[in-house]
Amino acid sequence: MAEVDLRPMSLGEVLDRTFSLYKRNFWLFAGIVSLPYLLLLIVNVAIAQMGIGAGASAPKDGGLPSVGLLAGAAAGGIVVLIFYFLLTGAAHAATIFAVSDLYLGRSPSLRNSYGRVGTKVFRILLLFFIFFVVVVIGFVAIGVVGALLRSPLVLVFFMFLGFILLIILLCRSAVVIPSAMLEDAGAVRAISRSFELTKGHGFQIFLIFLLVAVLSYVGILIFQAPFMFLQADALKAHQTLSLGMLILQNLSAFVSEVLVGPIGTIAFSLMYYNLRVRKEAFDVQHLMASLGSQPAPGAPSAI
Repeated sequence: MAEVDLRPMSLGEVLDRTFSLYKRNFWLFAGIVSLPYLLLLIVNVAIAQMGIGAGASAPKDGGLPSVGLLAGAAAGGIVVLIFYFLLTGAAHAATIFAVSDLYLGRSPSLRNSYGRVGTKVFRILLLFFIFFVVVVIGFVAIGVVGALLRSPLVLVFFMFLGFILLIILLCRSAVVIPSAMLEDAGAVRAISRSFELTKGHGFQIFLIFLLVAVLSYVGILIFQAPFMFLQADALKAHQTLSLGMLILQNLSAFVSEVLVGPIGTIAFSLMYYNLRVRKEAFDVQHLMASLGSQPAPGAPSAI
């Protein structure tokens, strides 16, 4: 078993350990993230090919698509969106289990990390849905208040206030998925646990979010921005990108997601354990559990 270092960490130590784990176990994390995104890559390429085929066979008179075609496209989009959230949720959970094994001195594997997810992925889907509903209700309420007051200035103020509250919500719920996975907690209990653990540490978590956002944008600029410019030029010329260019565009997005995607999950998984060590003496609990599961020195072997 690897040496276990369970102690309170500063933000700098959390980030240093995040990049250290990422670098030493790059192929493990890349493998975990690449599995769902590879399937999504195949789906996106297939959709792009069907889109090109539909464009080529569309009527030249500029008529509108049929209602059936629009309904089919909408239904397909919803299925792909649910598929996307399921796959990314599974990758997120598997990464959390892998980080947990590394943090506790075990040897993780891609198969074991995914094997521990199972039906828990639907719990993540429920959490995504809860936060989506909360955010939508919040901004709808802001819009209603602004419409009733009929003041653009007041509406801007409330929108700004809603944005600040959204950031606070994100920071306080930053460890909700680690709580749901590692404590096998239901959705409501996981939200409550995240709010308990992150109390008093919101600014540190905000800085982690900020770093992850910067890294994500850097990845987009390096790998995806060139294709975005090409697509914008094609739209201006009322043209579409060739299938080859669309495949390269999706490949660049795949590489960006695989390289950057695990970093935030690793950081928040370590932050979850760090908060438990600070607030609940998890290090002492784990030490006592480890000693309790080992025979005392000089005890006879059970074999």
